[in-house]
Amino acid sequence: MTPSNGPIGSRIPALDGLRGLAISLVVFHHYAYFAYSKSSHNWLAYVIHAIFPLSWTGVDLFFVLSGFLIGGILMDYRNTENYFRTFYIRRICRIFPLYFLWLVLFAILPWLLSACCFQGWYNWLFAKDFSKVPMWSYTVFLQNIFFSRTFLAASYWMIVTWSLAVEEQFYLLLPAIIWFVPVRKLPYVLALLILFAPVYRLFLYLYHPEIYTFVLLPCRMDTLLTGVLCAYWIRHERSRLWLEKRQGRLYPALVVLLAGAGYLTANANSPYSFEMVFLGYSWLALLYACLLLIVITEKKGIIISFMHLPLLRNLGIIAYGVYLMHFAINILMHGLILGREMYITNLLDVSVTVMALFTTLLLATLSWHFFEKPIIKWGHSFSYNDKNIQPVK
Repeated sequence: MTPSNGPIGSRIPALDGLRGLAISLVVFHHYAYFAYSKSSHNWLAYVIHAIFPLSWTGVDLFFVLSGFLIGGILMDYRNTENYFRTFYIRRICRIFPLYFLWLVLFAILPWLLSACCFQGWYNWLFAKDFSKVPMWSYTVFLQNIFFSRTFLAASYWMIVTWSLAVEEQFYLLLPAIIWFVPVRKLPYVLALLILFAPVYRLFLYLYHPEIYTFVLLPCRMDTLLTGVLCAYWIRHERSRLWLEKRQGRLYPALVVLLAGAGYLTANANSPYSFEMVFLGYSWLALLYACLLLIVITEKKGIIISFMHLPLLRNLGIIAYGVYLMHFAINILMHGLILGREMYITNLLDVSVTVMALFTTLLLATLSWHFFEKPIIKWGHSFSYNDKNIQPVK
């Protein structure tokens, strides 16, 4: 069984483009939407805030894509003898090196920049409610639990790592689910867990409003598991053939889902609005899953051509480094050059933001080629024992 655009287990170039789209949305949200004050009475600020309030959902696209790729790997190799060992070695080699290097910088840089400790941007970057998020939580990927009690009021150097914490917690659970649940029952188990998430979010919203549901695994697992379910459909022969014969129906579904996203954009674009907390996250998961399935099954067309753009694909390849670095570098450069927080109010602010973007891209590219890629290559020297691999039926 193979997806239309490549064999199972091989790298599908269009998915790099999809990852590039995800990181583009995240960077745009932090560099433009977040930084460009709506109260500046500038027409561009008005357009950005009117049209792109859901740019933060690039993280949701990452979750769907991660669920699809990781779930697919686990399904492909669920019958191997070294299933758990190989999976976790490869994941550690992918996530840990750059993450812990970034964490070491978080511990060291406040000493080096102590002369700036009375400036607002320094407090944003290193000391914002630091006592509420202990350092040890970052080392074991539990910071999202503390973030949920502070509504993300944490040091901005590490603030984006809430999603890495969610994914690492997900990686602890998903291999066991796919290992122990019989293949034929797997889609039903996934569906039940997906349906549980919005119910749990609603419960927390009504009875524990002090908890920020956006950053907790049980509240976001519908997005991740929707990607896993897509991986199952692609690997299940009958489901895949059904999907390929009716691939054209994905486009009307995408239009409907985009219309729903339009409603959320106009009426409930906040991550903690009632509509978003209850069903919005799940709706966006379906939207991005539909886009993913189009990318996987489409052989030609505007979407697949867009995902194959070299610039977008190259951005997708370095997306992890860009995601980890971009927000902190923008704040740091605004602070060191302009001596204040990261806001866009004039052309000089725009220039510093562009400098921060190019600095981020350069550092992420260097990190990928000279730091991350060699470690990943070593991790892949630990191969799955594929003697017992069986197709999903």
